Amino acid sequence: MTSDYLIGVDLGTSVIKASLFDCEGRAVADAAREAGLHQPGPGLAEQSGDEFYAGALAVLREVVDRSGIKAGDVAAIAFDGQMAGAIAIDREWNALTPWYPSALDTRYQPYLQQMEAQNGPRLVELTGSLPFMAPRMLWWQDAFPELYRRIDKVLMLSNYVAGRMAGLKGEDAFMDPSYLLWIGVGETARRAWSPELAETFGLPLDKFPRIVPATTVVGGLSGPAAAACGLQAGTPLVAGAGDQVAGCLGAGLVDPGQLVDVAGTFPVLATCVDRYFADTRHGMLQPLAGPLGDWHWYPMMYISGGGLTHRWFRDQLAAEAIQEAKQAGMSAYQWLDDQAAAVPPGSEGLLFVPHLVGRACPVDPDVRGAWVGFTWTHRKAHFYRSLLESIAYDYADALAVVREYVPDAAFAEVRVIGGGANSRLWNQIKADVLGVPYVRLHREDIAALGCAIMAGHAVGLFPDMAATARRFAQTTDRIEPRSAYHEHYRAYVAAYRQVFDQFRDLYRVLTPLSNKSVLES
Repeated sequence: MTSDYLIGVDLGTSVIKASLFDCEGRAVADAAREAGLHQPGPGLAEQSGDEFYAGALAVLREVVDRSGIKAGDVAAIAFDGQMAGAIAIDREWNALTPWYPSALDTRYQPYLQQMEAQNGPRLVELTGSLPFMAPRMLWWQDAFPELYRRIDKVLMLSNYVAGRMAGLKGEDAFMDPSYLLWIGVGETARRAWSPELAETFGLPLDKFPRIVPATTVVGGLSGPAAAACGLQAGTPLVAGAGDQVAGCLGAGLVDPGQLVDVAGTFPVLATCVDRYFADTRHGMLQPLAGPLGDWHWYPMMYISGGGLTHRWFRDQLAAEAIQEAKQAGMSAYQWLDDQAAAVPPGSEGLLFVPHLVGRACPVDPDVRGAWVGFTWTHRKAHFYRSLLESIAYDYADALAVVREYVPDAAFAEVRVIGGGANSRLWNQIKADVLGVPYVRLHREDIAALGCAIMAGHAVGLFPDMAATARRFAQTTDRIEPRSAYHEHYRAYVAAYRQVFDQFRDLYRVLTPLSNKSVLES
């Protein structure tokens, strides 16, 4: 094989990205464009499969043009994408629905409650989590019966885009096991579909795709797609995995006990273990199937849209940050960090709840955002610092649960990736709260590198994915936790836990009120 390059395509909630790597894991070219998110009202969120497909072709064309490679120089392309949601296709691979992204669109929740009432404990025991795809299928079945009859397969976003690039039909539909956790009819430990759950919830398994390893070649680049992106027709297209799994692999999480913080749109704390477990005690951790083999798992927690809260704060509460930052030659987030760095740890008694669209780990869709404890002495910088600290407090809860299940694990460091990895202040806060050093990697967007590793393994370039991931995951600066700060933050973590218990009944009252019009009163 003379092809020397690999491409990873990352289909995120906010951004569509592609990165081209050489066989030593060095990034040769990157391209990105924003992904549209249509939110016409509370609890409504849709994205266009056509837009993601066109965007993926466009960023592929950009990396090809920027790198100057020849059309046949790419050995393989792999895909990762949003891990929770659903898009339905017909037999010809035409999209019948929008892509409904994770918990951002809440219309599935009554059907999830129905599933929980039917057999919630068994559902979590087998799948490892509460699902997103199956309740949406029940919604379609109930509200759109004609649409439901036309559905041939229900897919994840990256599956849809990859299959369309390959010109696949519905009968060729595929899914890697990393997504099983959030489907609702899978037995995650076996990396297989569950006839038991499918029968319980009345969802035929023939509407679900075949399950394949992440390193499976699912097809070749079609002629029209090749012409659009400047690559050679027939270039192998590899299944890939969910974005969090691809990011964990790209960050070098291949040995039990490692930790990664994905400081992105959906903040994630994950670890690597060598056995499956479902967190039936707390509902905090969710076990993702890793790509190295049946033994490989990534228990993780995440915050729905937590990264979007930074943007909301900037745009709605700190508009001056944009102008001030521009004059200072820095980003608005750097400017906000500088202001927040002058605030004492704990934000002088101010707590923030970052779950503006409901809590995911553990699941509580009624939770909303809140600031607790502010006084006239608190300034805007206090509120921003409390936002940063709140996500660290959630991570501390998750790490405590990890230690409960894996008591012998010794955590030497947290590898941080994603756009938030650039915030030295945030990394220091999280290191202090967790009591574990924070280490940045040489790239903030590491999921595409994980895709490249999977693509290279699929075509024989990287026989040992674990060794390749260890070699490619280059670390940069390291931030040590400060013991005095860690002790100081322990009380804040405890107080943060209490907020959810004390506000639970209030959230139950507020959520239906927020969805009620005055005309309905």
